[in-house]
Amino acid sequence: MDGTVDAASEGEADLARRRRLRRGTVWGGIAGALGSVPIAIEGPEYMPWWLSMTLSLAVGLMAGLGGAMAARRSGIKAEVRRDTLRPGEMELNSYRVKPIPEGAPVPPPLKEDDYTSYSLTTTTRQLQLWEFGYVPQWSHPWSELRLSTEGHVLVVIGPEGLLGRFVLQRMIVPEELVLTSNRLRARSPGRPSSAPPTAPGTD
Repeated sequence: MDGTVDAASEGEADLARRRRLRRGTVWGGIAGALGSVPIAIEGPEYMPWWLSMTLSLAVGLMAGLGGAMAARRSGIKAEVRRDTLRPGEMELNSYRVKPIPEGAPVPPPLKEDDYTSYSLTTTTRQLQLWEFGYVPQWSHPWSELRLSTEGHVLVVIGPEGLLGRFVLQRMIVPEELVLTSNRLRARSPGRPSSAPPTAPGTD
């Protein structure tokens, strides 16, 4: 009986996942295709109507396909992230971060166009480190974490020591995450006593 119920629940979840992906793909394609509207409207003023129509259709087709593919990729990433959440858990924010290797000099805060493949995601129950938005690196409940700052650097300490030191985007101050962690840790079930955090281990 339980196996049948579990199988039915998994089937419903899989169906809902496919529907979300399909809906996101369709809307992404529509949004991309709408980019050809200005050409269709203004084109006849500068070229023959048949050339304007042909060009707008070609641009709309290519933009629609590109938008649909981009939306599908984003949807797949979102589903991977959704699968890591427990019942009732919600994703709160995601922050672009750059890990600082041990012994490396501290870089300045990230600019808008600086590349990084890493992000920290806060949820109502845990902090997660992702690479490329869909490859999980680690995840820990708030009750196991201690966050602090070193200037503009965010320091994350886990149950076994240092998990990482990170720089964030220029407009995000690390104290924001520290305050968030303190608030969410206070709400976490089974939170530890106020004993000082474990010092980072050294190799």
